[in-house]
Amino acid sequence: MSSPPSEPLSSFGTPNFPFQVNSQGTSGESRMPGYNFFRQATCDFSQLIGRGQLGKVYKAHLPTGEVVAVKLLYQMTGFDDKRFSNNCTQLMSTNHKNIVRLLGYSYEEHEESHVHYGTAICGVYIRRLIGFEYVPGGNLSNFISDQRLGWSIRFKIIKGVCEGLQYLHEAGIVHSNLTPGNILLDGEKIPKITDFGLSRMFKPVNKRATMSKTISYGWWGMIREGVVSKRSDIFSLGALIKVILTGSTEESDINCMDGPECVEHVHKYWRKRLQEIRRYPSFEADCKQVRACIEIAVDCMHNDQQQRPLINNIVRKLYEVEAKGDYPPSQMGQGIHGFEVRKMSLKELEQITSNFSEKLGHDDFGAVYKGRIGGGEVIAVKRFDERLRKLEDQFERVVNLMRLKHKNIVRLMGYCYEPTQVPVPDEKNPEKTMWWNIIENLVCYEFLPNGSLDMILNDKSCKLDWQARHKIIHGICEGLHHLHVECQDAPIVHQGIKPTNILLDDGMVPKLGDFYTSMAVTPRCYIAPESMDNGKITLKSNVYSLGVMILEISTRDKCRNEESSSRSYINNVLKSRTQNSYVASKYPSLEAGFIQQVESWIIIGLKCVEIQPESRPTIGQIMHFLNTESSNAGLYIVILFFLDSFTTGGNSDFLLKAPSPYGLLQKWLIMQVNWLSLRAC
Repeated sequence: MSSPPSEPLSSFGTPNFPFQVNSQGTSGESRMPGYNFFRQATCDFSQLIGRGQLGKVYKAHLPTGEVVAVKLLYQMTGFDDKRFSNNCTQLMSTNHKNIVRLLGYSYEEHEESHVHYGTAICGVYIRRLIGFEYVPGGNLSNFISDQRLGWSIRFKIIKGVCEGLQYLHEAGIVHSNLTPGNILLDGEKIPKITDFGLSRMFKPVNKRATMSKTISYGWWGMIREGVVSKRSDIFSLGALIKVILTGSTEESDINCMDGPECVEHVHKYWRKRLQEIRRYPSFEADCKQVRACIEIAVDCMHNDQQQRPLINNIVRKLYEVEAKGDYPPSQMGQGIHGFEVRKMSLKELEQITSNFSEKLGHDDFGAVYKGRIGGGEVIAVKRFDERLRKLEDQFERVVNLMRLKHKNIVRLMGYCYEPTQVPVPDEKNPEKTMWWNIIENLVCYEFLPNGSLDMILNDKSCKLDWQARHKIIHGICEGLHHLHVECQDAPIVHQGIKPTNILLDDGMVPKLGDFYTSMAVTPRCYIAPESMDNGKITLKSNVYSLGVMILEISTRDKCRNEESSSRSYINNVLKSRTQNSYVASKYPSLEAGFIQQVESWIIIGLKCVEIQPESRPTIGQIMHFLNTESSNAGLYIVILFFLDSFTTGGNSDFLLKAPSPYGLLQKWLIMQVNWLSLRAC
């Protein structure tokens, strides 16, 4: 056995862990603590979360509050520590959404005394540790047989594993032990490959037991072929895909069938299973995915390694079948009319939009085109700009956020995530055309013919009466209340509440959209002061943005997007508000009762834009006002609630400067409430 270094050798490859910088000063690395540190972090190695052929894995809580996984390796003979160090350093550079990141490693000598046949003997232990990213969902073998794991999740796992393996192979790394136990799943069932490139460094303690567990995933092929290679990884991948499809890890089930017999058996099983799901929106497309996956698995397990497909070809085939672009024209929009959100292909969207020929406009994220689906229904298709396109897991989070169903939230109808190639002129030789690989991000949603609220606020000639404006305020509040309180994943914070993100249907019903908007593209006048300072959007900063829009809609005056315009705009509203004829001048033909309603909404808008977040109302309190404003008593009582906070608890400097008008109005409201109460008796 090679001698270990005299001092503990270690490295920790992430800037998030506060350990001493290593002696080499490598950028982005820190020294990973050794055995004694992790003995404490794992409560004396009591938090076991897994075990494998190389060692046991424990959950470790760092002093920073972060959680990592640490593998304590078994004692092994013939171990080359220098090779271990070099390999770990190489593997620490890997970074992919479907790869468990190796964070660091440590090995050091420990002298320990043990009694052996009645005699105390002092010996040396080599403690080797590897630190990994912690993945909370457990390994794939725990889920394979779960019948609740539907086809879409299984396909996502297969595709993710293939993408992760493609990344490893392109980096020149052979996994050599691709099994369900080495596929971890996060909370969203996104697969992450672990233990890649490590197996060849070790001689397992119990080789016979290890081989008996992994023989079906390619070990027999490696032994027969005499080499561990990318082709042997492909064999293991085929066995793994077959396991995911059949839901069984039994060796006989994996290897008993081959070729067309296996393809037909698995395809028939899934076709029957999907038929049992009522009104399944993408039945035929998913059945084609099943067939493609089992065909890939069979090809991967070919006895002749030269006949096995390359991982790039496998991933390309999965992308093609995922797009679901084989719908006949009669089925275009299937699922859309039933409010089902489905994945669409770029080819299908090109047909729907006539090759993106009719442009409706362009917002912060991309161009919006008009499309027509089966029956002539018009939809809007947003094509993200290249600089704003997201990785698949990020794009899926955007899509999931947009799936909400509410009358005041823009309805998502479909989406597309698809790699493609586009021709671009060569910078050095413009006459020469180059092909660039890009990933398209598109979302399809209901078409709203009246455009955005911003168009109305900016239109000086717009004669929208108070009733229509009140309806818009009401709808915006209801949509925001759904995000903050009512929806299943509440509270959801809208990342950019502004007029351009409020769309209007043909009945002027407002609908909130673009929850994923970045604050960087939101006009300053709609950003709360604390968000400008700390860069964070919160529920109360959402209320601030809402307040600015309520003031704009109620006063018919637009807040301009200069750095300090929101405060000056709000102060101007407050100053004008004290004038008796202010609202009447904005709505000359409005009845007195409705003038009071406008005044009350201006007051609410002012309360929403308080400088201190804690002084702003919640959306629930605003909805309480909406639910009671049809009653005069309720209207006065709720306004009184807001005015009371203005004159006694408000912290805004601009509110404290003008208490007199509010004091008079408050006294008048108290008289009105008392009179209504007496009349009710």
